[in-house]
Amino acid sequence: MRKFIAILILAAAGYMAYTYLYVPLTDEERVLNGLEKRFDEASRALLSAERTMGATGLDATSDAEMAIRRVRQVENELKNLKPTLKEENSKRKAEELEAKILDFNRKVGLI
Repeated sequence: MRKFIAILILAAAGYMAYTYLYVPLTDEERVLNGLEKRFDEASRALLSAERTMGATGLDATSDAEMAIRRVRQVENELKNLKPTLKEENSKRKAEELEAKILDFNRKVGLI
């Protein structure tokens, strides 16, 4: 049974490596991946600034403002990019990222 599970894990890892390395991304997908990465970094930075303010009482409002500015920038770039997308996968990914940003804005209280 252990050998079977080990083989299954290796097969899954091999498939993931293959799709990551050998299935090329389109330009649209690369741009969307970059936007998603920047959004994730900004949201983590905002949460970190909030933790710093809450735990230590230090003033980290400039860090929070910078993170919010980055989220807004990603949101604007996504709005400008969406009408130009041609591929269905890219359109779907853009919709998912837009929903993620909207959810983040609601949680943080920006809406």
